Amino acid sequence: MPTREKWEVLVRRNDIAASEIRVPILGELQPGEVRLEIEKFGLTANNVSYAKFGDGNIIPFWNAFPGPPEFGRVPLWGFVRVAESRNADIPVGSRYFGYVPMASHHTVQAEATPRGFLDKSPQRGFLHPWYLTFQHAGEPDDLDDFRALMRPVFPASFNLAGLVERQAALGAKSLIVTSASCKTAIGMVDELRERQVDIAATAITSSGNKEFVESLGIYDEVVAYDAIESATVTAPAVLVDFTGAAKLLHAVYQEFAPSLSCGVLIGFNHPDPGDQAPAGLPDPQPELFFTPMVEDQAIAEEGADAYYSRYHESETRFLRRMASWLGIRHGQGPAEVADAFRCLLTGDQAPDVGRVLTP
Repeated sequence: MPTREKWEVLVRRNDIAASEIRVPILGELQPGEVRLEIEKFGLTANNVSYAKFGDGNIIPFWNAFPGPPEFGRVPLWGFVRVAESRNADIPVGSRYFGYVPMASHHTVQAEATPRGFLDKSPQRGFLHPWYLTFQHAGEPDDLDDFRALMRPVFPASFNLAGLVERQAALGAKSLIVTSASCKTAIGMVDELRERQVDIAATAITSSGNKEFVESLGIYDEVVAYDAIESATVTAPAVLVDFTGAAKLLHAVYQEFAPSLSCGVLIGFNHPDPGDQAPAGLPDPQPELFFTPMVEDQAIAEEGADAYYSRYHESETRFLRRMASWLGIRHGQGPAEVADAFRCLLTGDQAPDVGRVLTP
């Protein structure tokens, strides 16, 4: 494969809006290692969460790809090509999807599996295997850009839909969704509609995104954050919060706590999210939703082949629908990568646009 320019974007851990572009030093491959060229990736609020909570107690994301003093490497999910290999089971030129730093290249100690390979590099041993799995990926097709954006987050959409479906079977009548314009929330509600789950979905979103959310046609009701009291919610209700914003979550609980039977925290999409687990909320106390563990449980119950067959069918169906309302904005090179990340930090990106970057 031809040699490609090498770079990495480093962000200041105490000011993640500040970044530097550097040329990394890539050492000689050791036995079992592979050198990956990062081919394409999507940037979403998910990546902002990794950086905002890189020193958090739940998952110390900065430790995944340690940076030099005072700097961090923001984790991404993207398509990669094997540029060099000292692993007989992983040939040069093969394509995968996995968890990598914000850079042009990445080196891992690899162990082949039936679905791809595992990153066995010791410094990432603290991560759940979900983050260490590189999945075989086909050659680019018409959904490739959309897959780059959604493959990291649609597993949450898919499994949250399963949670809400089970709550509906137990009698839940309403679903309240905050940050309803985010792609993970849209994927969840779209999946519920596909499964024909009988539950009324109320979207809570910003005033600026209200018209877009209404245009999707998947929510039964759409209200702005400053008009939460106008929402029609029938008890028992399920809350799925994508904001991670303590102030907003308190406002929702103040209005709807008597109607809630279940609360779930997933994601930190608000530009100023506040605490990871807001304190002082009335019952029912919201629970953190950790997609890898929920997916593990589903696979254990139905088997990997059955689970992944269901998942990929749903993902493909959603991506085809998404192509009708989401525009892709492309960028290339480290400067545009850094700019796209800053745009997400400030919350300036429109909900009907997705950023897909190539090194």
